[in-house]
Amino acid sequence: MKKWTFVFVFLILFSIVYALPGEWFRNFVKEYRRAYGLPADDELLIKIEDAILDASKETGLDPLLITSVIIVESEFRNVIGLYGELGMMQIKPETADFVANYYNLKKPKEGWTRILWDFKLNIKIGSYYLKYLYDKFGNIQEAVKHYNGGIYKEQYAERILEKYQQMLKVASVYENNS
Repeated sequence: MKKWTFVFVFLILFSIVYALPGEWFRNFVKEYRRAYGLPADDELLIKIEDAILDASKETGLDPLLITSVIIVESEFRNVIGLYGELGMMQIKPETADFVANYYNLKKPKEGWTRILWDFKLNIKIGSYYLKYLYDKFGNIQEAVKHYNGGIYKEQYAERILEKYQQMLKVASVYENNS
């Protein structure tokens, strides 16, 4: 457990110094969205990037970690999961309600189905839920493991942490070449 905590702290510091999102990040998101024939215009990509950065600032989570969860959960698609999970971060309405109550966040007037199409709200709520899990379990591996409610939690956590490490490597390459 201590090893993952150290790795997590190191990766956050590394990412803050070297891997802040930018044009490379928007191109990365564009590729995912285009693979599904989804809109990927510059204005939308900037809004997605801003939503991730805003959630990162509010929660203290690394934007590349949030991005890794989005990639594993939905590949930047607003989808409905098999068990009622919604949007890019695949949040259930009851989880969204719990998070909003826990952190005293404003609830949407039209209800939590809004997190299906409002990616900004979805990313905010999903990030707060990940923060809740990190605070509860004290390390990122357990937090991402419990983000998923399925029976394959270990594999799920591995996928997110592997994607996170890949994101950090890609980000450092782009940052070093700019």
